[in-house]
Amino acid sequence: MQLMTTKKSPMLLRYSALISYLVLRASGFVVTDPATVWNQLQPGWNVGNTLDGIPNEDSWGNSPIQAQTFDDIKASGFKSVRIPITWTHHFATEAPDYTIDPTFLARVETVVDQALARGFWVVINVHHDSWEWADLSQSATYWTAVDKFEKLWKQIAKKLNTKSEKLIFESLNEPTGPRPGDKATSDLYNDLNLRFLNIVRNSGGYNKDRITSLPPLHTDITIGNSYFSVPESVAGDKWTYQVHYYTPWSFLAHQWGHTCWGDASERAEMNQLLTDLAGNFTRPKLIGEYGNIGEIGRVLERAAVYNWYDAFVRKAASLNIPVQLWDNGGDHFNRAARVWRDPTVKDIILTASSGKVNTLPECGYSTVWIKSGESTAKDIKLRWNGNTLVGVYTTSGAALQSGTDYTSGANGITLTPSYLATLPSTVGSLGKVVVKSSEGIDLTIEIRRYALPVIATTSYTAPNVNQDLSIPTNFNGATLAAVKAVKADGVFLKNDWTIWLGEPKAGRLDWGDFDYNSNSVIVKSGTLNMIKNSGQTVTLHFEFWPRSDSTNIVPVTISY
Repeated sequence: MQLMTTKKSPMLLRYSALISYLVLRASGFVVTDPATVWNQLQPGWNVGNTLDGIPNEDSWGNSPIQAQTFDDIKASGFKSVRIPITWTHHFATEAPDYTIDPTFLARVETVVDQALARGFWVVINVHHDSWEWADLSQSATYWTAVDKFEKLWKQIAKKLNTKSEKLIFESLNEPTGPRPGDKATSDLYNDLNLRFLNIVRNSGGYNKDRITSLPPLHTDITIGNSYFSVPESVAGDKWTYQVHYYTPWSFLAHQWGHTCWGDASERAEMNQLLTDLAGNFTRPKLIGEYGNIGEIGRVLERAAVYNWYDAFVRKAASLNIPVQLWDNGGDHFNRAARVWRDPTVKDIILTASSGKVNTLPECGYSTVWIKSGESTAKDIKLRWNGNTLVGVYTTSGAALQSGTDYTSGANGITLTPSYLATLPSTVGSLGKVVVKSSEGIDLTIEIRRYALPVIATTSYTAPNVNQDLSIPTNFNGATLAAVKAVKADGVFLKNDWTIWLGEPKAGRLDWGDFDYNSNSVIVKSGTLNMIKNSGQTVTLHFEFWPRSDSTNIVPVTISY
């Protein structure tokens, strides 16, 4: 028979392939080509600051991960989850074996199983270990770090080698080293990635066919474009490429009064970076982290954030680059209350991922600011992005009347004086309106009346530098936007180079140098120490929203 020859017939080959496929399918693993399934990861979400917490899962303000959280994220429309894991404090033994605490390893498996059971694509990694002990740029500990990394991954890979094809192994989160990055350090991590691949491929079970995720130094697009080395020596490997995106950091982390985003140059920078990423290497790319740091609407202006998310997710999706939102448990999804802190951000991620067009507010127009005593019409400047207006509604669903309550045009909507006169006369939030368009999100706009905030004490001498200074404040409906710090000689207290940025960024402190609560503006102890060390009186100009009102500023002097 022909089947007895050493050369297998095409029919036998097809039959053998079919049997192999059925066996793997029955056992829960289907060999996949990353390129054909990659769009199934979009959009994704990180369950951050939990299993990656130091030293334990509940050390950073989050309760241990619960299965219901994955139910909630799935119901929200997300398709993949990244589970960051820090292993540093969970070794039962140190050298030479570096045995993982079996209880912790079992806990990781439980969480992985919870996510897989809900149909997610799941990414796990070695997370903050990258800077706790796996910094390969430290020559004195290089070989110790490599040895520990290899033995760690041998145990992880073996423990999870029978999980489905939807489990992805990521070698190391944000490999660290000198900045901005160099070839020599990058090559150390290129070698580590290759070691990781060899370990996974030889760890039994289904791991020889498992998808993996490899980062460049700092998980940085530009550094990776220059120095990431393609591990060609591993034939038939299913590795993919991962970077993170937090650009511009000054906006996303609220530095230097960078409260707006979205001008032509900023959009061009984003588009170029993502285009460069898509065009480099031939493997699928994943942006494993992205997003803002700080509460939207409190630390960050909503409209600017909405525009950033829409532009970023939309561009990445158009390039078939899945993105996974970084969520530390305090910025986006409230796991205890099981609600999104700003549902509009979630909706923007979903609509932009699917290619739907969103109507978005221009920076500063996510809130209609009415100055106390004003009775004029108020604009809501919008980017229609090709949409048409369906209507404007209250949050209870009642329709506002076009021509009577509002007018609309190419640049947005104007609320009429007669409509505004129906709102409460107090300062603070007066309500919200919902703008509905032909496609995309329903855009909620808050309406607030404000007056100049009142700070009772505007001069302080020698406040205690070992604690924050809380300054009683009547906000009168306004909210804090930025703080400009100027020494008596006219030089900025911090980051004096920001003079070249011009207004409204020059001389502004970073969020974290200041804060506020419902009844106080707060000068952090670190800022007080800077003031004391300057040897001069410093004036802090507290700037409130709306920043377009140049009179909405209260100065406070501090001296030692």
